[in-house]
Amino acid sequence: MESIKMKSVRKLAAVAVLAGTSAFASFAEANQPAVIYEAFHSIQYLPLYVGIDQGIFAKHGVDLKLMTAGSGAQAVAAVIGGHADFSLQDPMTAVLAHIKGAPITNIGLVVAGVPVWIIAPPSANLHSEADLKGKTVSTAMPPSTTTYLLQQLIKDKGIQGVNLSTVQLGTELSPLGVGRAQAATVYEPQVDQGIASGYKIVYSFNDKYQGEFAFSAIDALQSTIKSKPEMVKNFIEGLAEAEKVIHNSPDIARQVAIKEFPTLDAKVVTNAVDRLAKNNIYAVDPFISEGAFNNAINVQQYIGNIKPGQVTYTDVVHNIYKK
Repeated sequence: MESIKMKSVRKLAAVAVLAGTSAFASFAEANQPAVIYEAFHSIQYLPLYVGIDQGIFAKHGVDLKLMTAGSGAQAVAAVIGGHADFSLQDPMTAVLAHIKGAPITNIGLVVAGVPVWIIAPPSANLHSEADLKGKTVSTAMPPSTTTYLLQQLIKDKGIQGVNLSTVQLGTELSPLGVGRAQAATVYEPQVDQGIASGYKIVYSFNDKYQGEFAFSAIDALQSTIKSKPEMVKNFIEGLAEAEKVIHNSPDIARQVAIKEFPTLDAKVVTNAVDRLAKNNIYAVDPFISEGAFNNAINVQQYIGNIKPGQVTYTDVVHNIYKK
């Protein structure tokens, strides 16, 4: 028969469990829900994944749901259509939508450099961008920043006779393997996949910008910023902390990346994360500087998507994070 003392202990334990459950429920209820659409599931977006995996957004009071759109345009469309609070993609996609009348703005930086490299097999005998003369380069079908940057490089350097072989994004290495191209313009993890196969880096586009380029950013509707100011601020504060983790705790960054991309070789993923961090590709904080914005918009002006003076930094950047 259970003693009076044991019954009292059981009652206290039950009360403690209920109290803990109630506190947890209150915490969960306090967190504001938010939806973010990413253009693609990309190793360049690692700060976002670290923030979710490590519970950083939750700690800052945001219950964040991640969705993958399939393209930058679709991600921005989800925000404009009211299906998402935020999206993550090339900030120029939001700029182009703004020009067409959408009340959308860029509020936080995720990718602050240019994560694009030209790689080639040793047999191609390419040592610098000048050696691309008369060669075929595999690159993504437009619209693609990789291809626009390559075209700009060819023009600026006056490299003659370069043939562009455009393929689906993510398949740029395939033409090299069958000899239909001598070089490829690629993102990570393709860079380190190529290096694992013996390929060499011929040119790094980030060398020109030194991590001062608004390559991928968070955007939101002006109405969301006004109607949910606390949630937006908390989300950006969470992003800032996640970006610090990337730079200050590389082991965590690598572990999360390996978890997010289980089909890739862990060594390739680790090397890719290290290369991106070393090249200042991951933003150190969410602040979008005017210099980074102008470097990005200059590429769009070069290809004719945006006319000079058509849009300004203050038109399409609303920094939630303050330096």
